[in-house]
Formats: sequence, structure tokens, C-alpha cells
Amino acid sequence: MEEVDCVVVGGGPGGVMLAYLLARGGARVTLLESHGDFNRRFRGDSVAPAVLDYLDTLGLAEEMLTTLPHTVVSTFGWHTSEREYTLADYRWASRRFPFYALIPQARFLPFMTGKAAAFPGFELRMRSRACRLLHDDDGRVQGVAYARGDGERRLRARLVVGTDGRNSKLRVLGGFRARELGAGLDVLWHAVPKRQGDPAVSGLQLHSTAGALLAVLDQDTDWQLGYMIPAGSYRHVREAGAAPITEAFTRRLPWLADRLGTLTAVNQMTLLPVRITSVDRWYRPGLLLLGDAAHVISPVGGNGINLAIADAAAAANLVLPHLTGAPARLDAACARVEQVRRPLTDKEQRRQHRAERSARGRLERGLTGPPPVLRAITRIPGLPALNGRQNSALIRIPRPCAQIMGTT
Repeated sequence: MEEVDCVVVGGGPGGVMLAYLLARGGARVTLLESHGDFNRRFRGDSVAPAVLDYLDTLGLAEEMLTTLPHTVVSTFGWHTSEREYTLADYRWASRRFPFYALIPQARFLPFMTGKAAAFPGFELRMRSRACRLLHDDDGRVQGVAYARGDGERRLRARLVVGTDGRNSKLRVLGGFRARELGAGLDVLWHAVPKRQGDPAVSGLQLHSTAGALLAVLDQDTDWQLGYMIPAGSYRHVREAGAAPITEAFTRRLPWLADRLGTLTAVNQMTLLPVRITSVDRWYRPGLLLLGDAAHVISPVGGNGINLAIADAAAAANLVLPHLTGAPARLDAACARVEQVRRPLTDKEQRRQHRAERSARGRLERGLTGPPPVLRAITRIPGLPALNGRQNSALIRIPRPCAQIMGTT
């Protein structure tokens, strides 16, 4: 049986970041990704100023922003036909990177795994789907069995980390209990091609019209269109047909009209049931959950990718010194990861729950524009900037430890 220090299951932002950091710190780490590539639609792409600062500390930010297509956004806004509301201003959130960088994950993830491949301890295995956990005689997790090709393979590891997303297989295999906190919105996604002369749309904007809340994300060659609906209302929306959806986009964003003619049925769109999920604990002996596997974050706020990367940064700092030591110390390090990160994600989940409940109520009443409390932010000078700094501070990503930076 092959053996490594750590096996990371799931090649999303948290998984690739953790694998990179551990390999840079000298660990033997294998990253298992179930798909054959990273090119999947409708994934978050908003990299926050705090994460850009962290990547800069690692020496990666400048190359990433130079070589990968991306959009730079300095504010988060809510746009109606009457006016634009600036709810958060990020121009004071970082001295060097006072903006969000919208980078498609299909570009970001290969960039990070390419950087990880420079370290001898890193290996990426695509089309490798974890199917069961391996245990020692005391019940401690000591690796995974995974399907690749025609057979099952086994990989022993001192630590298994599940970064396999909102529908985490590792969470189920590990016997963790998940509790839905209740989400007010679901999102229907649809992609249309970009064309020369299209306006610059940041992606950190909500567009509202009576009874509709819309999002438009730049996905390099496509526009990713989001149409938000009250949670659980998909059947009624489907029965009403695509016309109300295309009319809402055409009314609010008329430059998209010539590309919406092919959208004739709601089932042509991809339904993303928004979930805000809390997990009873993030670890058990030999197994740690991070990112959406540990705490499902609503995509509406756009911070899932950033919280997953912050989880990975904290985990790498804490577990690296103990990957080759006593199991009890490694378990204590995993417990510390949850102790450090959980209060922040719990706070974000509570905030999202309140925001989505409010947005659902406004949708159902046919109201446009943000709720009164958010409108107040736009009227008071300095509050959007304060909101932008606070949003960035919520991520709270730690500096990489000396072992990662090679200064020990």
C-alpha cells in the first residue's frame, strides 16, 4: 500500500491551496480529484483582497494576476433601474490589492496545482473518486480507498482531509452530522456567450427589477447569468416557463436580449439549491474537514472560496509540524483548526441566513432595491468603506508559518 503524510480529497480552492502549502512545507501530499479536469460551470470566482495579500506573501499574486484572465472589482453594488447602491467599497481593504479579483476557477485551480507540482512531495491524481475510509485497529482513520480506472486503490496517510465540497462524501463516510440552517434563496444559472462590445460587468453586482434579483458573472468567454428564486419554488418557476426570466434580464440588462432567445424552458438552466449547512464537528482522529465540506456557505455572498482558502491556510500552519509526530498531537492540531476557524464561519453563516431571509421577503413582495438597513449604509459617508474592510477582515487569513516560507 502506498503511504503519504496527507491525502487531500477534493480539488476545489481549499483543497488545492492546502496541498500546495503542505508540499511547500516539505510534506508528502496527494490530492485526489474525482473529475478529469477543473473546467466546471457555475463555481465561485471572487478572490478577496485578504486572500490576494496572502498569495502575495507566498510570491504568487503578481504572477497570477499577470497571467490569468480576470476582472478587478472595487465595490459591491445593488443596481435598480432608478439608481445604484454601493454597499461595500474595497479600496481601503488592502494597500496593494484594494479590490476583488474575479478569476474563473477553471484557471485558478490549474495555476495552483501547477505551482504545487514544483515540490517533490506533491502528486495530483485526477479521475480518482474516494469511496471508503481506511482505519487502524483502534478505529483511527489511516487513509482512503479510491476508484480510479477499472479498480480500487488504497492510499495510507497520517491525515486525510476532506475538501470535497457541499455534497462531501468524506463528511458522510466519516459519520459527521450536518444541520441545515435554512436558506431563503435558490439560484438558476445559465451561460450565454460574450461578445465584443459587451459592457464591463463586475460580477459583484446585484441587479433587481420588480419580482426578480439577477446576477451576471464574467466567465472569460461566457456570461454566467444567475436568477434568484425563493427557496423551494423551482416547480412553480418551471411551470411558469422561461418567459418571466428572459423578460427580467431583457428589462434590466437589455444588451443581453439577443442571446436569450434560445432560452425557451426553465429546465435548460442549472438549479443550484442554496444551502447554509453547519456540521457538528470538523474532525475525528485522522480525518479533518475544511471549506464547504465543514460549513456550506451560500454562493450569494461570494465568499465561499475565500473562507475555504483561509481554512486551508490555518490548517497548514497548525498541522504541518505534527504530520510526522505523535497522532495525539496531530489530532490536537486538527481540533485547534476548528477552534480557530469555526467562530468566523458561524458568524458568516448567521449573517447570510439573515440576508437571504430578507431578500426572499422582498422578492415575494415584488420590491426592488436593498432593504432599508443596507440603503442606510449608502447614505452615510465612510460606511461602505468600513463595510468593505469588515468583510475582508471576516476572512481572517493567517500569515504562512516559517516552515511554509522556508525560514526554519
